Amino acid sequence: MKMAAMCMALLMLVPGVAAAAGKPTVHVAFMDFTGYAERDAESGEVVGKGVQLVRKLFNEAGYPVQMNLLPPARIWQGLENGTVHVWPGMLNKPDLDQHVLVSERDLGRVGISLYHLPGTPAPRWPDDLQDCSVITITNFTYTADIWQVLNDRSRNLTVHRSSSHEGALQMLERGRGDYLLNYRTQVDSAARELGMEPLPGVPVVEMPMRFVFSRKSGFAEQLRADLDAAFDRLQAQGVELDVTRQQAE
Repeated sequence: MKMAAMCMALLMLVPGVAAAAGKPTVHVAFMDFTGYAERDAESGEVVGKGVQLVRKLFNEAGYPVQMNLLPPARIWQGLENGTVHVWPGMLNKPDLDQHVLVSERDLGRVGISLYHLPGTPAPRWPDDLQDCSVITITNFTYTADIWQVLNDRSRNLTVHRSSSHEGALQMLERGRGDYLLNYRTQVDSAARELGMEPLPGVPVVEMPMRFVFSRKSGFAEQLRADLDAAFDRLQAQGVELDVTRQQAE
């Protein structure tokens, strides 16, 4: 009995271990986002600044977690049917609203910019899109306001789509679009991969990144409360919880 009591006391000293007792394993899905969440070529594990932050918060909240990379369509489907419990991201799909809850705390703000080639005039959003063409990324989430502009027939705007960020930059470089609409972090990373100089761009919008919880998990409300509380505790300790400011380990 003394040995069991000593073991329990030791477990209580390890952050998250005792709290995890009886708590469900949470299935977290990430989109492939360079620097934020990606597959390590050697280990095959999901790594990145976003992954580090999520692990830190879940450990503080005392939940075991399984992480995976999934394409956007499978994340949406998983949130609807409960096979994905949590997605850290920017929710811009109104048809998902009835299936999910969203955390109160922001994990950072992610910016979308309108890029143009060096030596060309900086565009004014959205006025200078009239009679032009814009390159977007297939299956990426943009805000409702952005889609409203892109789908406005009065602008006579042509929208091209690329399945990759590198491909989108190459399309712009080859003149297959006047502008590129994309996330700043992704454009910067793709430009480095291609050996390109940083592209000039004008900010369009910044969106908060939050935890999106599937209602079908059966524990979404409790998990949201626990993660928001974990966020507050870590923030009070001075821990950096903005993923855009995190340093990769």
